[in-house]
Amino acid sequence: MNCRKCGRKAAVNLKAYGISLCEKCYIEFYKNIVKKSIKRFRILNQDERILTAVSGGKDSSAMAAVLKELGYDIELLYIDLGIGSYSKESENAVRELSKNLDLKLNVVRLKDYGFTIDDVAEKMRRKTCSACGIAKRYIMNRFGRENDFDVIATGHTAEDMVSFYIKNLAGGAKVWAEKLMPRNDPFDERVVARAKPLFEMSEKENMLYVIIGNIPYTHAECPHAPEPEWKEIVYEVERRKPGFVKNFLRGLVRPAEGFEKISYCKICGEVASSEICAFCRLKERLES
Repeated sequence: MNCRKCGRKAAVNLKAYGISLCEKCYIEFYKNIVKKSIKRFRILNQDERILTAVSGGKDSSAMAAVLKELGYDIELLYIDLGIGSYSKESENAVRELSKNLDLKLNVVRLKDYGFTIDDVAEKMRRKTCSACGIAKRYIMNRFGRENDFDVIATGHTAEDMVSFYIKNLAGGAKVWAEKLMPRNDPFDERVVARAKPLFEMSEKENMLYVIIGNIPYTHAECPHAPEPEWKEIVYEVERRKPGFVKNFLRGLVRPAEGFEKISYCKICGEVASSEICAFCRLKERLES
């Protein structure tokens, strides 16, 4: 099998696109897809300061590397969630990534806020993943705003978006499913814009990019991660119908409705949907 672009021996076969490519052409192909996606859906602007949230995994590492290649002004943010050896291994991978890409790395430790995700796992068990998401969103937004970043970029993939939509739709949370967007601009001055530059890219495509590009990342998986049941459904449909994820995702992208009410947490002052934000409620439950 030969590369469709240059005729050399192909290294990858992309069924969703119906093409095979060599390693060199795949790198350019990946960059071009991300570039076109960013432009088509107005995900990022070239003059913005971008805070790139990295976990050490393949997806966020691929995002940081491709944004650097595309010439965006970015810095890295790693949030140490305090998950035993997993957090230590992830931080080592992020530090290597920072050095490899010559990018400034900012590190924020959840323990400086009074708890860790291991504390949550010990005291609350089933709420671990929810608490992790609350903590990351809170810290990303607060750090981004206090350090004058224009937008926060996360490494969400096509599978993340589709599985999230199906899960919430099946669970009756249609209002959350409909808020899926490649970019969410702020509805309040205390909120920093969020962007998903890789929302059209699959996990496989990100993995190929970091492996071929020799980009540092860790294989470690969070010990608290739940079984990816909804993603497995998406994987199976994609296996049977190549291109399903990308086509499904593009059908979801449309302007999201704004929030009806804006209030601020009476404890920390961050934007909240009630008197106390989810992050401070989490801290209160742990302390009690």
